[in-house]
Amino acid sequence: MRCLAIAAAIAGGAACRAASAGAPPPATKAELGAKLFTDPSLSTPTGQSCATCHEPRRAFTEPDSDESTSGGAVSGRFGPRNAPSAMYLQYAPPLHEDAARGWVGGLFWDGRASTLEAQALGPITNPLEMNTTSKAALVARVAAAPYANDVRELYGAHALDDPEVGTAHVLDAIAAYERTHAFAPFSSKYDRYMAGRAKLTDTEARGLAIFLDPARGNCASCHPPPMFTDWSYANLGIPRYQNSQFLKQPPPLDPDGAAYVDHGLMTTTGDPAQDGKFRVPTLRNVMRTGPYGHNGYFENVPYLIDFLNTRDVGSAHNGAWAPPEVPATIDRRVGNLHLTDQDRDDLAAFLGTLTDER
Repeated sequence: MRCLAIAAAIAGGAACRAASAGAPPPATKAELGAKLFTDPSLSTPTGQSCATCHEPRRAFTEPDSDESTSGGAVSGRFGPRNAPSAMYLQYAPPLHEDAARGWVGGLFWDGRASTLEAQALGPITNPLEMNTTSKAALVARVAAAPYANDVRELYGAHALDDPEVGTAHVLDAIAAYERTHAFAPFSSKYDRYMAGRAKLTDTEARGLAIFLDPARGNCASCHPPPMFTDWSYANLGIPRYQNSQFLKQPPPLDPDGAAYVDHGLMTTTGDPAQDGKFRVPTLRNVMRTGPYGHNGYFENVPYLIDFLNTRDVGSAHNGAWAPPEVPATIDRRVGNLHLTDQDRDDLAAFLGTLTDER
């Protein structure tokens, strides 16, 4: 797998330095974090790593685009949400209220984690994901791993003796890896264009103009450059995805069955005004990160653009849209943008310039 190759390349750099010094030095935190990120032995049962749902070749997102939400280590288990890209998350601020924009920041779709360290623990211990539900079990897996001595060399001889302390070290290393250049290279055509080293095609330039124009796409109101997100929250009116594998699971995995409603930010804040709102994702690498929406409702970018353009009036291509999962807080900035087919094609072409070089 590509993720294992990346870990090997990172570790290889340490090996080269060790050869020149005559003795192997301890790995850096980021190098250790890459090993942890790609280790399938940390799940229960073994076989699923962080990289399973955050594959480097897919901009650190779910490689199996045939499923709307990510499958877990236990066969047949699925989470309720589409795994978002892990790229550029190092720039997300902690969840907080902003006087102008409301709730901003945080990690996961609902902002419930404020740091990369806190976020990393969630999937590992979630029964619907990696399913290693106790810190003691996690630390025991790490202590048995080939890189256990790296942990002790970096954090101390007794680094893995206590589950709480050992878990903190594991999360610290994973977060260090997620703060490396691999997760935020800023190497897209758009970045080269802004640096004067590339030229947009006519189609891409028209798409950029639509993206920035408040009277047309108005995309930049939530996705401003250069991050292409303002880390705010919105309810786009996405329908319930009836074919979601999560909705087909029996209790207690899905106690509400087909009636399940994902309340998004309200679950984190307890505020009904935030019902159905989800964090605005970065559009960097959007062409690699399908499916789209918190529940994976949209298979591809043109389908998503058509929805945002015609949600309230019906589409010439897709007909009337299904009702929103949460109608009360729907965002009216989208839904009837009056974009032509040419506009939509131009906008998609511009979004393609946000793809980082591999």
